[in-house]
Amino acid sequence: MPQSSAASAKAQTRTEAAYSRWAPIYDLIFDLPFHPGRLAASRAAAAAAGKDGAMLVVGVGTGLELELLPADLRVTGVDISAAMLDVARERVARKGLRQVKGLHVMDAGAMEFADGQFDVALAPYVMSVVPNPALVLDEVWRVIRPGGRMVVMNHFAAAGGPRAAIEAAMEKAAWWLGWHPKFPFAAVGDWIAAQPDAALIERRALAPLRLFTLLVIGKRARD
Repeated sequence: MPQSSAASAKAQTRTEAAYSRWAPIYDLIFDLPFHPGRLAASRAAAAAAGKDGAMLVVGVGTGLELELLPADLRVTGVDISAAMLDVARERVARKGLRQVKGLHVMDAGAMEFADGQFDVALAPYVMSVVPNPALVLDEVWRVIRPGGRMVVMNHFAAAGGPRAAIEAAMEKAAWWLGWHPKFPFAAVGDWIAAQPDAALIERRALAPLRLFTLLVIGKRARD
C-alpha cells in the first residue's frame, strides 16, 4: 500500500475509533451547544431541497439533525461509525421519523450512490473530522444533481488572537478528539474556487459565539 494511502487509512481508523468512543455520550455533550448550528444548517438544506426533495446527510452520527428536517423530505444518512448509527436508528424508531429512508455505514470519501442522486447534501460538523476533506467534497459534489446544493456547516480556525492559541493547543489532541480544532477555511474555500460549476451562495457565522460557519454552495444546472 502506498505511504499516502496507508496514512489515510490510519487516519480513517482513528476517526472511526474516536467516534465509537463518543457514541454513548455524544448527545449529552454535543446536543445543546451545537444546536443553533444544526438548526440553521437543517433549515437551509430543507429550503434548498423543497417538498419531496432527496437529501443526503453526510456524517449523520447519532441523528441529531434528522428530527429537525421536515417530514416531506426523503432523507438518507451516512456515517463511518456503526456505533453512532445504532444510536441514530434508535432515534428514528423512537420518534417515528418517516422522512428518514435509510442510514448506512459508509465512507464519505467513497460513497455507493449514483451520480446526481440527491437534490441537496447536508454536511454538518464533518469537514474538520474526515482525513481528506477535498476527497469528501468531491464525492459529495458527485452525488448532487446539477442545480442542487451542498450545505456545509463547520468550525474554521481563527486567524489570530486567544482563540487561535487555544485551537493550536487543542490540535495536539486531534487524534483523540476525532476532529481538527485548527481547521482552515481554505480547505473548503479553495475547493469551491476550483470548481467551475460551483458558486458560494451564502456564508454566515453562527452561534454560539460565531464559532461556526454556514456555507451554501450551488451546483450549476446543465445548459
